[in-house]
Amino acid sequence: MEAQRGGFYARFLGGFFLEFEGKSIKITKNLKQKSMQILLILLKAGSEGISRSQLIEMLEWEGELYEKKLNNLRCQTCKLRKFICESGFPEGNYILNLKGQYYFSLDYKIETDIGRIEKIYKKLRSQPDLEKLEARLREIYDLYQGEFLPSLTAEEWAVVENAHYHTIYTWSLNRLCQILRERNDYSGLLQLSAKASQIHPFDEWQAVQIECLMAQNKYRDAAEITEKANEVFAKELGIVPFQKRMEGFSESERKVKQDREIMDQVMESLSEEPREPGAYQCSYSSFIDVCRFLVRVSERTGKELLLLLCTLNWDSKEHLEETQEKDETLKKQMKQFERILAGLIRNQDVYTQYSKSQFLVLLTLAGKERASIIKRLCQGWKEFEEKENLTIELEIQALDTFFRKEAI
Repeated sequence: MEAQRGGFYARFLGGFFLEFEGKSIKITKNLKQKSMQILLILLKAGSEGISRSQLIEMLEWEGELYEKKLNNLRCQTCKLRKFICESGFPEGNYILNLKGQYYFSLDYKIETDIGRIEKIYKKLRSQPDLEKLEARLREIYDLYQGEFLPSLTAEEWAVVENAHYHTIYTWSLNRLCQILRERNDYSGLLQLSAKASQIHPFDEWQAVQIECLMAQNKYRDAAEITEKANEVFAKELGIVPFQKRMEGFSESERKVKQDREIMDQVMESLSEEPREPGAYQCSYSSFIDVCRFLVRVSERTGKELLLLLCTLNWDSKEHLEETQEKDETLKKQMKQFERILAGLIRNQDVYTQYSKSQFLVLLTLAGKERASIIKRLCQGWKEFEEKENLTIELEIQALDTFFRKEAI
């Protein structure tokens, strides 16, 4: 194969954008079409490509025979090649199928915003360079322009990717905010949190804005942000997360140093830093408090709360024998399963260990997420079940109806 020429750049975060050597390529088709989703998936995969089976699974042709799914894939790839031919793409071979592995192109280099983020994030997690830490965190901050393909919120594969990059962005921004706090750079911190509040208005980055303005004695500005944020949260979610009445700012101005010290102590006690991406892990007693509180919140927001009981069951009765060796094996398997479980559930979910062989998980759901999330969990730990010769029993309970149980 001859050396690759030129290069494509695709942006997925905040909306889709594609260019070749600095020149924009106009995409006229609806991204929800299967042929366009194939284009997006292959651009995201880049030079590594993606297997036929993965591609078919991501496109979610459910309830059909595999041969029919395969035929649908061929038809959609033909449509995609025709679209590429008519849409001003440079000459070349596109949508290649080599030994069951699909590629967008092998003639040109492919770079994406999410690919850049993944490379930076991998370096930060595996070999953190403290001297370059802030610069790399800012790269992720600058690259992240919003949700992953916001027009595909109904597609499961896009929802999973969105959660992944949102987690990376939140982790990176929290670390960057920590650095700026340590050197009292409240102007820089205010700039970061203002952009974050616009991109994700319900992630409560307004609290950081208020903190910065208070630290700079700008009480009127802090009051305005508080009032606006409360209006938005009350309208959309039915909750008021920030202090509603701001009359105390003038009094706080007179004792700002004392209050700042108190608030710093409170913020330090509340902070999760260094915060790891993934679901929130807590003790069983804390889990009960979280459940009771969120049940009250759900009465206002209408969001469904789902309680999962995950139980590890062994196929062989030998595993039931109480020996020290078997007990150590159980602990090891529980740790392995906990890592898998924490990676599968989302940043806003909560879990705790309930017994020697059980975990409790609280999922906060919206709309039609239930089926897709449960499906993703079961698929996610299937390999673990086969490897460890055990099964994961899943019992599901909606928290708003304690007397109704559902089973998979």
